[in-house]
Amino acid sequence: MLELGAGLGLPSLTAALRGASVLATDWADDAVALLRANAKRNSIRLRVKRVRWDDPEPLLREAPWQLVLGADLLYEERNAAQLLELLPRLGGEIVIADPGRPFAKSFFEQWEVETLADGVYQLRLP
Repeated sequence: MLELGAGLGLPSLTAALRGASVLATDWADDAVALLRANAKRNSIRLRVKRVRWDDPEPLLREAPWQLVLGADLLYEERNAAQLLELLPRLGGEIVIADPGRPFAKSFFEQWEVETLADGVYQLRLP
């Protein structure tokens, strides 16, 4: 499983606790350091890596991913544009949670979208 823009990494930590092999990624050094420390402090095994979406080689080397998760990623237009290019290259099931950010509507229009729960969507290429 791959989590994009993990931040605090709660989905990654939960998936790892349930037995998933997880790579949690974020572009921010502070987020990566905090997530790594939190996993260690709680004896949770997962990989954490700093990855930028405009330089996704570390993610593509391991593709296709069985599951790709992301939460609250669409708060900037450039994020939506980069994800539109990146996600199809990662493979697998894609699940995105979004609280209604401004760039979400145009982003979701590019996919076949199934609503899994309030604000949680499974994406498929049309």
